[in-house]
Amino acid sequence: MKGKLWKSLLIVLSVVLALTVLGGCGQQAQEGEGTQGEDKQQEGETRIIVDQRGVEVEVPKSIQRMVVLPMPLPSVIYSIVGSGESIAGMHPTSMVAVERSILAEMAPEMLKAETGFVTQGFEVNLEELVKLDPDVVVQWGHVPDVVEEMEEVGLPVIVIEVRKGCSQDNFEEWLRIVGELFGKEARTSELAKIQRDIIDEVKGRVAKIEQKDRPRVFFFFNEELRTAGGDTHHNFWLEGSGGINVARDLSGWKNVDMEQILEWNPEVIFVSNFTDIMPQDILEDKIEGQEWGQVDAVKNGRVYKIPEGVYRWEPPNAERALLFKWVAQKNFPEIFADYDMKKIVKDFYEDFYNRELTSEEVKTILHYDKN
Repeated sequence: MKGKLWKSLLIVLSVVLALTVLGGCGQQAQEGEGTQGEDKQQEGETRIIVDQRGVEVEVPKSIQRMVVLPMPLPSVIYSIVGSGESIAGMHPTSMVAVERSILAEMAPEMLKAETGFVTQGFEVNLEELVKLDPDVVVQWGHVPDVVEEMEEVGLPVIVIEVRKGCSQDNFEEWLRIVGELFGKEARTSELAKIQRDIIDEVKGRVAKIEQKDRPRVFFFFNEELRTAGGDTHHNFWLEGSGGINVARDLSGWKNVDMEQILEWNPEVIFVSNFTDIMPQDILEDKIEGQEWGQVDAVKNGRVYKIPEGVYRWEPPNAERALLFKWVAQKNFPEIFADYDMKKIVKDFYEDFYNRELTSEEVKTILHYDKN
């Protein structure tokens, strides 16, 4: 108990020292041109955002600098705001996605965001975080201790959650929060409607397919054979697009073994973008210690790398509804032969992002050559 108290005192002292230094800089600048922080203070305009805890969080009326820990959220913010200028810090895994995706070209300003304040998982170095001078921090709800530490040093923290397998209702709560933060409620409503319409369309079509005609599907997260159980947000699209998730009876995220996979014998395999493993690595049995040759999906060449647009398509994101169409077509190529995914992606980017993609960019998003 004493150790925890001393740790808290040291953190507070470090932050006070950092704020004192910042305050001194502000005082010096006041004699000249002034600072952004002082401008905020002079404006004195704040408002309340209710986060997914139901907590009322006071934030500035105009969000200039924010730190975003939930990994899909920077891309969602870009999709709603049309810019990443306000993102001062993000999770390192989010930055990896930005660097290798089309978002690096569409929003190069996001490459300037800091990531070094994250220590491990979703824990942070508070002193480094405070130095970023955020108007607001967005954090996951499953790390309440980290949220509490942030709040103890005076940072306004908005919490988002993954609930009910991260259904569309839950994702639209994320959209609501982003919309309210930036005054883009109409834009978030537009995206929510686009997603609802696509998801309902796909679900309506697969509802007519009998269970015996649905393929057994396996989500390959990484080479440790980690996969998604029936209560995860991945199950939302795995089964929503007409497949039968072979891991549906598992709870949460689990590592399995080849023996279990051979018993499940999936007919389709979807490979995550959180791993560098490609379909060819599975099709050609290149992963050490694993033998895929007897699996139906491998025998029939039905192993696919999930697309990656402004973000990885598999977690909740602005393009998740496109994933429903893509997966449905991979599950039922004849039934969904009318889906021209290259045109669907191209049209979505033109209509929603006002971005005209080249044919090569469309192929890159769809991992066309790998699939």
